[in-house]
Amino acid sequence: MIELLLWFFIVLIVYIYAGYPIVLKILAKLVKKPIQKDIHYTPKVTLFIAAYNEEKVIGSKLLNSVNLDYPKEQFEVIVVSDDSSDRTNEIVEEYSAAYPFVRLNVVKGRKGKTAALNKSVHLATGEVLVFSDANSMYKEDAIKSLVQYYADEQVGGVCGELRLLNSTGSSIGESEGAYWKYEKLLKELETATGTCIVANGSIYSLRNELFQEMNPNVGDDMQNPLIVIRQGKRFVYEPLAVTMEETSPHSKEEFGRKVRIVTRSFTGIMSYFPMLNPFSNFEFFFKYMSHKFLRWLVAYYMIAVFVLNLFLLDQLTYQVLFCLQLIFYSLAFLGKFTKTKITYIPYYFCLVNYAALKGTLRALTGKRQATWNPTSR
Repeated sequence: MIELLLWFFIVLIVYIYAGYPIVLKILAKLVKKPIQKDIHYTPKVTLFIAAYNEEKVIGSKLLNSVNLDYPKEQFEVIVVSDDSSDRTNEIVEEYSAAYPFVRLNVVKGRKGKTAALNKSVHLATGEVLVFSDANSMYKEDAIKSLVQYYADEQVGGVCGELRLLNSTGSSIGESEGAYWKYEKLLKELETATGTCIVANGSIYSLRNELFQEMNPNVGDDMQNPLIVIRQGKRFVYEPLAVTMEETSPHSKEEFGRKVRIVTRSFTGIMSYFPMLNPFSNFEFFFKYMSHKFLRWLVAYYMIAVFVLNLFLLDQLTYQVLFCLQLIFYSLAFLGKFTKTKITYIPYYFCLVNYAALKGTLRALTGKRQATWNPTSR
């Protein structure tokens, strides 16, 4: 029984990181889900920029936004300030004076990004809503690349591509970049087989008519794809709609960010738990369990493998397995201090899963995190 449990958890970990993309690749060859795109389609777009005390970057973000290659008569920018106390609001008002399509909406009584968006979306006149962060810089054609999919009535939302810039050369930045390449692969394969189930908060969009009020304790980028899918529409990924952000140079900061994300996301899926009924939407159930839910629990599987292995050390196979685990965790420990792929990849893997462990425990014990302070990422 101990051996069966041990190998069950090992196989589960392997499936989550390697088996799932392999299954998607096979399905992509068997299931064709084409999308009708129209590069000349230019609906009215409202770009929301969420901001809290972003005086360091909001000017650059607005300059980036007003220079996007999209018809200005079909474009508006709304900066949602979550009761910023620095110069953020003042800087936005300066841009509003120069560019009539730029507006500021200050949400009083700081409640967090999601709550602020809930109170701001009604101001949008666009058919398509695009959501972004203040530190995220779009490529010139990013909006055009997103909206071409809305020519297809089956598409309810579109996510773009986040590219991370590691200007400091930090090892945590290198690892984060590798993680996003893996996420890109999953989004491409999920889109090819029907619908993508996750977005990135820095660049995603949805039809205005599909927007519904969100749980303020849960990230908007986690909820909006689910809201779109729940209404019977596809949420898809476009790799040519590109935004760029700097990676975090500090592992402590990145760890805190991931704990917050998992706390809010795990809280979120409990709010949307009826969607995980495999009999109502098996595609969503399969993808969400494989891509997110089971992955959030990998730290628990790793602990189980380590503990169960201790009961089987009288056999050579399990002595070797235990030594391999010790080597892996030793390399992870060294990854905190050295910058080589053989150390920082195990370190990042353990960091991410420890953050998921902490985040799921926070969510299960009822802790919520609607607000947070800006970070370098």
